[in-house]
Amino acid sequence: MQALHHVDSDTNDPESPSSGNDRLTTAQPVRMPAIIGGFVDEQDDPTDVFVAEFEAGDQALLEFPDPARADLDLYLINEDGRLVDASIGLDGFERVVVPEPGEYFVEVKAFSGQSAYRLRLDTSSMLDPLHAASLRVADDFVPGEVLVRRTREIRPSALVKTPADMGLQQVSGAPGREQLWRIPEGHAEAVISTLGLSAPSISPALGWKTPDHAARHDTLRVIKALRAQPDIASASPNYRLKPLLTPNDPRWHQQWFHEAINLPQAWDITTGQAPDAEVVVAVIDTGVYREHEDLDADRLFPTQRFACDPADSTCDEERSWHGTHVTGIIGATSHNSLGVAGISWGVDLLPVWTLNNTGTLNDTLQGIRYAAGLENDSGTVPEQTADIINLSLGGGGYSEVADELFQEVRELGILVIAASGNDGRAEVGYPAAYESVVAVGATNRNSERAWYSNYGPRLDLVAPGGGSCPREDGILSTWVQESPSGTLESDYEFLLGTSMSTAVVSGVLALGRGINPELSPGLLLELLEAGELTRDLRPEGWDPETGWGEIDAYRAVQAIAARAGAGELAPRISATPNVLDFGFTGTRLDLRLRNGGDGALRIEDISPQAPWATLQPHDVTEDGLGLYRAQGQRDTLPPGNYESRVRVTAEGGDQRDIPIGIQVAERAPERDTVGQVYVLLLDRDDRVVAQTTLEPAHGAYHYRFEGVPAGDYRVVAGTNIAGEGQICSGADACGEWPRHGAGETFLLDSDRTGLDFEIAWRPFTDGGFSL
Repeated sequence: MQALHHVDSDTNDPESPSSGNDRLTTAQPVRMPAIIGGFVDEQDDPTDVFVAEFEAGDQALLEFPDPARADLDLYLINEDGRLVDASIGLDGFERVVVPEPGEYFVEVKAFSGQSAYRLRLDTSSMLDPLHAASLRVADDFVPGEVLVRRTREIRPSALVKTPADMGLQQVSGAPGREQLWRIPEGHAEAVISTLGLSAPSISPALGWKTPDHAARHDTLRVIKALRAQPDIASASPNYRLKPLLTPNDPRWHQQWFHEAINLPQAWDITTGQAPDAEVVVAVIDTGVYREHEDLDADRLFPTQRFACDPADSTCDEERSWHGTHVTGIIGATSHNSLGVAGISWGVDLLPVWTLNNTGTLNDTLQGIRYAAGLENDSGTVPEQTADIINLSLGGGGYSEVADELFQEVRELGILVIAASGNDGRAEVGYPAAYESVVAVGATNRNSERAWYSNYGPRLDLVAPGGGSCPREDGILSTWVQESPSGTLESDYEFLLGTSMSTAVVSGVLALGRGINPELSPGLLLELLEAGELTRDLRPEGWDPETGWGEIDAYRAVQAIAARAGAGELAPRISATPNVLDFGFTGTRLDLRLRNGGDGALRIEDISPQAPWATLQPHDVTEDGLGLYRAQGQRDTLPPGNYESRVRVTAEGGDQRDIPIGIQVAERAPERDTVGQVYVLLLDRDDRVVAQTTLEPAHGAYHYRFEGVPAGDYRVVAGTNIAGEGQICSGADACGEWPRHGAGETFLLDSDRTGLDFEIAWRPFTDGGFSL
């Protein structure tokens, strides 16, 4: 595989050769993976188009240095000229993902202003996990609906626009929390105009792949305009979510996953019944069939419904029994000579109906609020709030509103357990990917990652989720069968998915919470990262495919019981993400450190254990917690895959190792270029003594200076793609002798040769050298 540097064929450098690449017919060919430097201007050069062969899951990632001065958007177009994805956020980062193999056009568009940019085409789907808030058309959400949170700042009422002032309708919600707003059908353009957003300059020759794509694009344009309003704290799509799929009970022997997680041994310690503490697990799902023969009505709280209007007859027609299956895994009646056995024999179950075959983010957030005892659209709260919230569902992308709610729920001491996703991709889906949520992947009967289970930097652990062949390798639980006459009958079914593995984890934690009501989110993560809740399936420690390992019920209840009455947690290093992967084209990643326990935690040292990586504080408190920026340097590395660790050491000796990796591909000299460069010879005071302009020749730039007086000098080289008369500024490529970031002076008292160094696209910089 070859990683190629490319340069936009029509940058703003007045000295550089130029050829247009602003249409599909003049698209600039590039090869995967690639790093492309370019420039667009809303007035004079609004569009750059590139074309390449992609595989499913490949990404195009657009970065630009100053989103306050310019707003760039990113579009993905298939070989038929149909738009299949777009990313139109406001934060200097955009991302689109290729849905299936083939040739695609990637279009960079200046929505406003002008800017240099960096476009990365990469095969890795584990890049930049903290860049989560891009607005993507390909995400599954409800066209015409927006989740909004207003600012808490008190402003004169005359300055605060109501939804009606903006041409929108408020559907639900209240001040101080999220609200659901709706765009009146057929009025998207009027709303966009009212909010002051200009129309997108998409070529009339291009059309969206489906009408739904076009409607989602209009919705995102409204969201983009709302985010620019001073009294809007956040606005996001209303994402669609979907279900992700030794007792005497006669079918218990078919519940192979109980043996796989050592559940019978755990039952020797606790079955979750009295005298253990009462535990409530909320199942946010498709409701539950309350008349099922193997579900104890005395342990079922009343079902709270958010999914749709009960008066709508289609709701029941579309109903799924997924929630009944999940509920049975956690707490089916056990030791009753019927059907199957639940993991916890005494858990109380709180069904919250937020899905049918699909559901929306807003309904699910209201369900979570209800389960946690927070204000919600139902105007009620349960008799007893949840200790654990099970989310065997997923879909859509990042939502600031959802992120804030999960943080609030975590602070209440409630455990939130969610499914990693069933796409088989190296990317944990939402809501599992939120920092305050425990992400669960799935294993098969052989304790291997199931083929469908999503994995990646945000994965916490795995549990049995079943396999597809034979049928009995699935997870058996309660189900409902509709008879020919239309009556509903209790039944049992094998299903597979991260939905099932999530329910397994929730059931085990319900056992643990019963014997130790002090099991908090902080204690859970401490025990998880110490390896006390799981069985490690791979090399020791965390890994992206199985997290901290497969849940072990026997070890878990022992470890949780041992911490009963222990009081305050010890300070503990917690890191997000769990792994840093630069892929083929990444050069900068963010790492956030926080105290996952109680008391004081001070970071004493943080250092990569590899010469090709550096780490610098970016937004860090006095105790060393906060945001760090990691940078990867490929300059001196031959082609290959490289893995190492970032070691974090706290005062007192507590350590945490975070895996870090980088990939270096072979270069193709005839194609690998950053375009025209300027080489400067600088004196000790960084004054330009001489300069030369070069084009590449067979993958190299050959420079020469003559008639230079003796003295101490250094050499730098870079591009001027923004045409501002500076090199090594903003998104420019840059290099210096002997290595970028470690420039040195040299004594020139005779002819010198061999002053070779690499020039490449670097992380954005504010400085530069004037030409």
